[in-house]
Amino acid sequence: MERNVPPTDESLGFWIYRIYNQASTYLRRTFQAHGYDCTPEQWGLLTRLRDGEGMNQSRLGERTFKDRHNVTRMLDLLEKRGLIERQVDEANRRAYRVFLTEAGKDAEEKLKMLVMGHRAAMFEGLSVEDRAAMGRIFTHIVKNIEQKG
Repeated sequence: MERNVPPTDESLGFWIYRIYNQASTYLRRTFQAHGYDCTPEQWGLLTRLRDGEGMNQSRLGERTFKDRHNVTRMLDLLEKRGLIERQVDEANRRAYRVFLTEAGKDAEEKLKMLVMGHRAAMFEGLSVEDRAAMGRIFTHIVKNIEQKG
């Protein structure tokens, strides 16, 4: 029986996974080279908090596509480093709202500059049209998956 399935190294999932892993490793090394002990995932939390300080941990998990346990673990590390603080949510005393500290705001701003350079390097040689098409295609794929899942 003939298979119409492309080889694994030609599949969309393979390329997305490979790009994610390589980009994540490259960004982490960039952070480390500049003296920051921060993972790309932790950066994601910091930048989401910068966009919406005071959100609760559940919402932060939704906005970063991370489960509750991973968010809690990452926030524990960021709190130990003095980059965030958690306050009891007055509307729901079982929940915590998360805020950037001044050190967290400063780190987020400096890391943002490194991320911008990282993105420029990743997209080097691609036109504005190429990047726009890629965004449209990935948005379309995500919508397809969400509708079926």
